[in-house]
Amino acid sequence: MIPRTADGATATGSATGPGPGATTLLLAELTRNGRISLRLACSRLTTWESLLVQHVLGRGDVEFLATDPDQHEPAAPDTVTLTRSPLAGLSLWAPGEPTGPEAEHVGGLRVPVEVLDAVAEETRVFEAREAADRHEADTILRTWEKNGELDDRLARLADWVERVESVYILIGRDVFSKSDAGTNTLTRQGLLTGLRASPVDDWRPADRLFVVLAYCLFVSGRSVRFEEFNGLQLSATGLREFLLDRHAQYCAALDRVPGGAAGLPLLELAQVVRELMHDVDRSELMRYRRINGLTFVKNERLLDFPLPRDPETMPELVARHGRLNLGVEPTGDVRADLRAMTLAAVALDAAAEADPGPAPPAQGAVGELLAAVVLSSIVATDADYGMSSSVRDLSGLRGVRPGSPDGVLTLKKGDFFCCCLPHPSRMAEVGEETAPILWRSAQRMMYNRWHFAPGEYDRAEIPDKRHYFFPPQVPDIAEHAEHHHGGHVASRVRYTIRAPGAQVWHPPFTVFGHGYRGCYDIRLVRMEGPPFTTTELAEAVRHCSLVDELWRTLAQGLQSGTLHVPPVDGFDRSWYESRGWERLRPFGLASRTPAGADPV
Repeated sequence: MIPRTADGATATGSATGPGPGATTLLLAELTRNGRISLRLACSRLTTWESLLVQHVLGRGDVEFLATDPDQHEPAAPDTVTLTRSPLAGLSLWAPGEPTGPEAEHVGGLRVPVEVLDAVAEETRVFEAREAADRHEADTILRTWEKNGELDDRLARLADWVERVESVYILIGRDVFSKSDAGTNTLTRQGLLTGLRASPVDDWRPADRLFVVLAYCLFVSGRSVRFEEFNGLQLSATGLREFLLDRHAQYCAALDRVPGGAAGLPLLELAQVVRELMHDVDRSELMRYRRINGLTFVKNERLLDFPLPRDPETMPELVARHGRLNLGVEPTGDVRADLRAMTLAAVALDAAAEADPGPAPPAQGAVGELLAAVVLSSIVATDADYGMSSSVRDLSGLRGVRPGSPDGVLTLKKGDFFCCCLPHPSRMAEVGEETAPILWRSAQRMMYNRWHFAPGEYDRAEIPDKRHYFFPPQVPDIAEHAEHHHGGHVASRVRYTIRAPGAQVWHPPFTVFGHGYRGCYDIRLVRMEGPPFTTTELAEAVRHCSLVDELWRTLAQGLQSGTLHVPPVDGFDRSWYESRGWERLRPFGLASRTPAGADPV
């Protein structure tokens, strides 16, 4: 039944009786006890459901009925049935409407008939607008079919769906999904394959709409756009309004007049949004995404964060490591100082390779410099732990010819590494679980890095059997990340920040003739609250700029032949099991440096 305690347990009882208590319980269920916003909660409801919620919240004459329904008796004309499913959450069913076959009954709402009448009237208004907008989408689909383009577009759509981690889109009561954590109607259950084998006239209306709208979403910004509707309703009207909103935001960011975007055909509007997006990435506003792990939704936002988005001064911990362990005195030019530190670290690694001595550092001097940046980001954001991952040996990206993917395609998971480190003091309560948590996270990131590696090549260059995802390109900040994700549960990942590089306001990271995005990063984790804020997101982005400079320096020296760049060693199972982070010199500095100390 719908009443829940704070820890998610279900309360008991037959009815709340009339009064605000009934709709308070409804609000708590819709928002998962406040873990998602009411706006987001209503966005996953059908038009009728959303309007009903807006009408009843706060009313004193709505009654919650907690008794199980008699399956043989029709629902009363004033009773709305409530059901729950693992991913769709709460659903509200109109009197007489059959519930979904897999829905768990949780009770009912007795609603005044005049309220139901008002909701029905308002629903008809929205449905009339939706029917008009669906006509345009249907015309696009019929044109594709007439011109013999439909099968090719379906094949491309199916491939795009495979390049994103989770798709969970609702059109009315129909689910279009591809997820390891829930249903997979699009690929595993063969929905898209079935559409390719049948004429458009045999498709469900929701199928016709999904194909066109999902295609438009990709045109507007690659398959990550699918994730902006995860757990939400996707409609023809909703997509047009989404694109117009994004167009207006982008024009405002660029100080441009929006013009007549409202009159553009749907596909043309999507293309205009895509073109503006690249200009926004060089503006004074930074695109980032807010992720809610409960619903899989990933909404793009704009943050007032002027370029260049580098640290104004070298972070204290990195500066100390450079001065004390690499012999680099800071000059005030952050990127130049980081380049000098990188070159000094490469020289130490080359010397150790030539004459290893009694016990060279397991992760090398370059790995230790990266660790200093990671530790600095952890301390600056008060994260429990954090990480950065990439390829161990840059020369492994070299193809037979410049720009070819054959070098990337030979790489295995073990050819990547993840420097995953704990906060110097915040994980003390975890004790012996620290090493397993860090190693599990590192393994997941090594796999992700392998999975992302081919993502910036043309599709035709990648073998069909090589699965991959499009790599992340813009920073993100996530809450409730442990839901629907076993790896996050095991590593106690609840709140996260990800700042990928090469950052979209810079040129791609180019090595051996090919440019990459999302090939290194800064990632931060909190196991408990409070959630991260955009202030901490900005700090992660600044630290990713240092990671970016490190890898660009290595790549430039390797390609020019001026540097011998050994692979990054360490950061493997034995390194984590032996608590290798405690032997890092930056970790010792971080443990001894008081908070708020003056920078070097």
